[in-house]
Amino acid sequence: MRLVPADSVDFDALVEVFNEAYSDYLVPLQLDRAALEFTIGVCDIDLAASRVALEDDTPVAFALLAIRGDEGWIGGMGTVPAHRRRGHGEAALAAVLAEARARGVASVRLEVIEQNEPARRLYAKLGFEHVRHLGVWILDSAPPWVTKAEPTAFDGALAWIEANRRAQEPWQRADETVAHMRARGLELEALAVERDGARVGALVYRPASGAAGVIQLAARDGPAAAHLLTALAALVDGLRFVNVPDGDPAATGLALLRARTQIRQHELRVFL
Repeated sequence: MRLVPADSVDFDALVEVFNEAYSDYLVPLQLDRAALEFTIGVCDIDLAASRVALEDDTPVAFALLAIRGDEGWIGGMGTVPAHRRRGHGEAALAAVLAEARARGVASVRLEVIEQNEPARRLYAKLGFEHVRHLGVWILDSAPPWVTKAEPTAFDGALAWIEANRRAQEPWQRADETVAHMRARGLELEALAVERDGARVGALVYRPASGAAGVIQLAARDGPAAAHLLTALAALVDGLRFVNVPDGDPAATGLALLRARTQIRQHELRVFL
């Protein structure tokens, strides 16, 4: 086995090893070339800093590293099923952390599904520690009550969220990610809700033919978040909200609406 920078591997081969590694995951994930290119671009994944493990010149494991300033994030890692338990994934991730340290990155984050005990043991071995719990929520349809949330200007909503969010956004929904989405021409829209003449919540989302994807949401409390989520679910065929921190008003609002948690994750961090 040898490790090489991910940018030295044919991109179609990278797509193939990515999909094969996630083929039997607790929540199977399959991306085509365009989707992986999009994810790499909007999440600032650095293929030169990422690593792929090769056996006989065939990619069998990978670890993808995103970098923003002195922060890093693992944008995916895995090993194809037939080559597991040989240390390839661990070697790729350890090499990525060494590369991050060499580039002046102070800490690296990642998310891992709660039930994925083997991965959690590996991350603990490499020094990752728990930061917070995150939930992936599904709201299938709008509940039968009237919402006070209405469409609003996107930039104003984004500015309100930035000023009023309770905690750091997960990497996939961070301000930098949103900026990259807009730069690529992705359609994004916004909702806001007021109470007693003052704004108490805002939400930005990505419209879709099926369930919409919530990008960011900030609210004064759970009921304000519920109004925003109800309005969005009423506009489209339900919604999906990825990596909502426990205790956030958005999580309270989702619970009020009887949304379901698809998966729970641990956000972990290692300081380099």
